[in-house]
Amino acid sequence: MRKLFRLLSVLFVFALGAGVISAQDSVESVDPKGQSIVYWHQYQNDSAQGKTIAAIVDQFNKTNEWGITVDASFQGSYGDISKLVNAGITSGELPNLVAGYANDASSYARDNSAIDIAPYISSEKWGLGTNPDINQSLIAADTVDGKVLAFPNQSSAQVIAYNQTLLTKLGFDAPPTTIEDFKTQACAASKATGDNGAKMQGFPITTDASAFESWVASQGGSIYHDGAFDFSSDAVKNTLMLYQDLYKDGCAYIPAERFGEQTDFNNAVVPFYVTSTAGFTFILSGFDKSGVKADWKIMTFPHTEGSEIIQAFVPSIIMMPSTPEKQLASWLFLKYLTTADVATQWSAGTGYFNPVPSSAEALKTATFSAAGLAPYFNEANALFGKEGIKVYSSPAISAYSKVRDLISTAIADVTSNGKDVAEVATGLQTAADAALKDSQS
Repeated sequence: MRKLFRLLSVLFVFALGAGVISAQDSVESVDPKGQSIVYWHQYQNDSAQGKTIAAIVDQFNKTNEWGITVDASFQGSYGDISKLVNAGITSGELPNLVAGYANDASSYARDNSAIDIAPYISSEKWGLGTNPDINQSLIAADTVDGKVLAFPNQSSAQVIAYNQTLLTKLGFDAPPTTIEDFKTQACAASKATGDNGAKMQGFPITTDASAFESWVASQGGSIYHDGAFDFSSDAVKNTLMLYQDLYKDGCAYIPAERFGEQTDFNNAVVPFYVTSTAGFTFILSGFDKSGVKADWKIMTFPHTEGSEIIQAFVPSIIMMPSTPEKQLASWLFLKYLTTADVATQWSAGTGYFNPVPSSAEALKTATFSAAGLAPYFNEANALFGKEGIKVYSSPAISAYSKVRDLISTAIADVTSNGKDVAEVATGLQTAADAALKDSQS
């Protein structure tokens, strides 16, 4: 099937003519005036992110000097968007810009459906200049095989939110820093009763691969290194055992519905909740709805000595092949997102970090869209520069999407399915090796 995709995508690019290639070779001479651009994004219309991106797009459409119009629309989750793009690769009907991660871009590039943005970034006429005001580490996260296959308009991090009010009632003056202390506190919570008489829970286990990776990295491991997946390490097996032991001992549970763990956290039923920093706005609104008063804070994952980490997420925007004029117009919108004022507007409106370092000063006094968001945003942002904390990011390879599904299955196997950890780890390694090999064929 992938070979068919490749053939069709090559034919599609050929049908566009040599213009796609010339756009890469001679960006300087292209005229972007009057172009209309289609942008598929993942921001729900009624969310803070959706409202903020709509306002930014409207500003760009009204003020850009070239008369470029961006038509931005919500197309569902990253998984939904990926399915739409893969269908578009077959049909030849693709947007100009699409939300995705580096691994998505890597997959699309194998079907000739992701454009290298590097020539635009470095363009003398249209680029970011000799000293670009952009976080180069984020550009690096979107660079695959020397090509910048996506543009980092935002980033976030994975942390654990904890309810210190609950922990204090359970007899703990501070959150756990070690995995053993984490187990102790989760088990204590699972045996307690809340103020409203409801039975409390321990740690909510989801099948989220990112949380799994953070636990692995917090024990000095990594699921991918030296060009191969590694699910045979002690860090991986210990993480699977952590999940199994907590679940088997009644110190953890599997939420009944999607985002159920956030609802439980907002109702003071659980003391811990794994979240992206982009989820702070939802936690704040959740406490407003529940009426629960809680001293909640954030922490990194409990860790072994010397392995404190923070996992960075870099959801980005991928440019798809089109005419030189549309590609340049697409780039000019991406460039607009990196102006300091717009970057500040984005972070203040959404709680996402932005890629523009000069916006940091303005954000110290900015008015955030969600009441109470600023201290959480700034505390999380500071973790990236805290001494002793390593920044972890997922592998930017096309096979990663498939492996995430394999990890989810493995988590279910060692918890609700009660399978042997060693056997699950071995099966996960075999399946991941096959996925990587398939992606390279």
